[in-house]
Amino acid sequence: MAEATQDPIITERLILRKLQPSDADAVFNMMLTPATMQYTTRAPLTELHQASTYLSERSGPSMFGVCLKPISSTPETLIGILGSVTFPEIGYRFSPSHAGRGYATEALLAFTPALFKMMPAEQKFAVARVDVENVSSLKLLERCGWTRGEVEERAYTSALLGVRDDVCFRIAREGYRLEDVLGQEEDDGPLVPDLQ
Repeated sequence: MAEATQDPIITERLILRKLQPSDADAVFNMMLTPATMQYTTRAPLTELHQASTYLSERSGPSMFGVCLKPISSTPETLIGILGSVTFPEIGYRFSPSHAGRGYATEALLAFTPALFKMMPAEQKFAVARVDVENVSSLKLLERCGWTRGEVEERAYTSALLGVRDDVCFRIAREGYRLEDVLGQEEDDGPLVPDLQ
C-alpha cells in the first residue's frame, strides 16, 4: 500500500491541508445551507457540534481542508473539503460563497495526483459519484479530465430531495488508460465500492 501522507498541497491560490477541529465553524456555515447539502445524503446542519462530529469522521490522511492562501494580514480561510474517506471514491464540498472563481477546479487538479500517491498501487483509478442534476459538479469533473460513466438509478436518498440518480465518473492513474483498467476490472469481477 502507498504511504499515506498529509503534507499540504499548495497551488497558486490555495492550500490543501489536514482538516482541523478549529475548522468546525467554517464547516458548519458551509453545511447549514440547503444549496450545499441538497445533493448529499445529509440534511443541513443545525448545530455546531454536528460539524465537529463530521470533521472527526474525516480526519484521515486523504482528507483535506481547501483554504484560500492568506494575503498579507488576512487569515487562512477554509472554503471547502476534498478527499477520500474510502478508496477509490472521492468527495468534495465547497462553500457557495466562493463558487464561480475556479477554486474547485484548482483544488481537484492538484488533489488528483496526490490521491494516487496515497492509494494502494493496485488501485488504477479513482471514482466520483455525482447527482445527475448537480450541473456544477458534472462540469467540474469533466473540466478536470474525469470520464463520465454509467448512471445508477435510485443510487441514494437526499435528505432534501428524496431518491436520486447519480452518474459515476472515473479517472485513471497516470500511465494507465481508463478503458484498459476498466476492462481488467470487468475480467476480475465488478467493482463494489465500500458503502459509507
